[in-house]
Formats: sequence, structure tokens, C-alpha cells
Amino acid sequence: LQNRRISLKIPLKDIFLRGFILPKSLKLHYLIYTLLLPLLILAICFLSLPTKKVRYAVFAGYNENKTIEPYILTYLKGLNEITDGIVYITDSELAEGELQKLKKFNILFTSFKRHNEYDWGSYKRGLYWLKKNGYLEKADEIIFANDSTYAPLTSFKKMFQTMDKRKDLDFWGDSQNHHFNPHLQSYFLVFRKKVFNSKAFEHFMNSVHHQIDSSLYILEYEINLTPYLELLGYKWNSYLPYNKLRYLPIKDKNSYPLTLIMFYHHEFLKRRTFTEKLMILENIDELLEYLRKHHKQTYLDILSANHPRLDYLKHKNKD
Repeated sequence: LQNRRISLKIPLKDIFLRGFILPKSLKLHYLIYTLLLPLLILAICFLSLPTKKVRYAVFAGYNENKTIEPYILTYLKGLNEITDGIVYITDSELAEGELQKLKKFNILFTSFKRHNEYDWGSYKRGLYWLKKNGYLEKADEIIFANDSTYAPLTSFKKMFQTMDKRKDLDFWGDSQNHHFNPHLQSYFLVFRKKVFNSKAFEHFMNSVHHQIDSSLYILEYEINLTPYLELLGYKWNSYLPYNKLRYLPIKDKNSYPLTLIMFYHHEFLKRRTFTEKLMILENIDELLEYLRKHHKQTYLDILSANHPRLDYLKHKNKD
């Protein structure tokens, strides 16, 4: 290297890398160091960037008034930020003119008619549509979400950034419940390619049919799906850390909405919080006041909904 430097009469200060055999042409030497090397560095940096996952959501709904309520628009806006398209299927009809509300979202397909199979029937039909139209071939993840919650309180992005790091998981959900057996709750589920492309998953979804009582959809499908896939070797977990929530005695941790929102960054609030169908062990007024201060859109969506137990709050806000 020293002899080459002397023969070309290049000062020692111009030797950039000690082990590099200098080219015969000085111009080529400067070309490599001033142009090709930066390009190489940029290429390495570009390749190291995380690739964007392709996601599609099946959103299941029901509304006896045949309308699309404000909280649904908040939910669809949140899904729109983290997906490449939404399939919106309801187990109810839609009034004329309501479809206009969906224009600003990336809705791939809609179906608004009775099928009498609740949310799971909508999930089944949405998955079938995605497969039939070639979207499963493009997808990295498929989301099942329904309209039983107010969401997102802020954004789904942080939740997905967290769960994207869990590369060991084949499917996951927002929360889990250990009533009967450990299982993911079906109001928000995410399946990765290994699962949604499997014959076992297709068989399970095709088994969904009308049940004589709504509770049977939980018993037959929500409670059974997680152990069914687990027995086949698929790994799962929830965004909410169930093991860290064991100090809360009720197995369905949605019974503690204020705790989950304040300390665990929960993006969901069950609509049954404001009915008699879900045991809530925290003060509702404190929850609403916290939402009013920190999650104003959710608070307004709750006010606009028809919750008889919150009629007093509407009168209070009018005053």
C-alpha cells in the first residue's frame, strides 16, 4: 500500500481506508469514495427499515335503527389508519342515505342485510369475500372487529407497533378472558398469514351458523377458537397483559374500564359498560369525567348514543 502511494504520488492524508488497494486512476478512486460508498450506505439503511404490513379488516355491525352512529365513524377512522381496506358487514339493514357517511373511508365492500348469525356470521362472510377477491394473497394480517366497543380512544397505531414486535405470535387480540378457559375476546382479533391461510381456520369459520340464543355464539365460537388453534400449534397472546391484571378479581378485565384506560393505555371501552349486561366494579361518573378531560371524542360519542342509564348526563350537559 505504501509503495502504491509513492508511485502514484498521493499524499498519505488521501488514503481513506488503510487496507484498500488504490486503483490506477485517481478519478476512479474519488468516484468510489464520493459517490458509490454513500449510495451503498443509503441502500443498507433502506433495507434495514421495517416493511409495512398489509392489513385488511372485517368490521361487523348491527343497528336496529338502520343507522350508522357517530361512534362507528370514529371506529372506522381508527381502522382506516392501520389497514389497507375495510370490509363492513352488518346483521341488519341500512336506511337510505346512511351509506354516504362511509365515503371518506377505504371501504372495499359493504353488506347491510339480515343473516341471523351475529358478529361471527359477519366475520365469516367478510373473510370469504376477501379470499374470493384475492385479498388474502396480499395480506399479512386480517383483523376481526365489531361494533360492541367505543374505539380507539386515541389511535390503534401504538397497539400495533407493540404487537408487531411479537413475531412469535400467530394470532392475538386486544384482551383475553379466563372464564371457562383462557381465550381471546372476539370484539378485536388479529390473525397472521400462517393462521388465516390454514385449512383449520377456514373449517372453523365455515362451521359458523345460526344459534338459537346470542350467548351460544360466545360459547361455540369465541371461547372455542383460541384453544382450537392452540392445540394445532399456533401461538397467541393479548395486548392487555392478563398476567399483570390478575390482581383484579373478575376474569373479564373489561369490568375495570377506568383502570385499563388510565394505567394500561387501553384503546377500547365496552358499550355494555353503560348497560346492565356487564358487571362494572368502578365508578361510572369518574370514568366519564376522565373521558371528558382526556378522550373528548369518545365522551361525545357516548353522549350521542342511546344509553338509558346515561339520560341524566344528557340533561346535565344541556344545563
